[in-house]
Amino acid sequence: MHAGKVVLVSSSPYTVGCGAAVLQQLVDDKVELFCAVGVDAANWEDALDWLCIGPSGESLHFITTTSHPDESVEEVIAFAESFTCVQTHKVEVIYV
Repeated sequence: MHAGKVVLVSSSPYTVGCGAAVLQQLVDDKVELFCAVGVDAANWEDALDWLCIGPSGESLHFITTTSHPDESVEEVIAFAESFTCVQTHKVEVIYV
């Protein structure tokens, strides 16, 4: 089970084969905040957004998503720590 706030640090571009299972687990765990930093951060964010949409266009689960292509991991962690969610969460950092 993942924390409610997740910072994903990518070292490679998003691909369905590489990242879909990781992102689907975040949706299944109903995280509230997802921040992507590193290689291809915007595409990691977009992929998670699409996983939150059902086949008829309905929202399956709302996750606030952000991408930070030009920021350091430390800056993104600080952003996540300061972000207010419905519940109080620690920040989990995932390296992919």
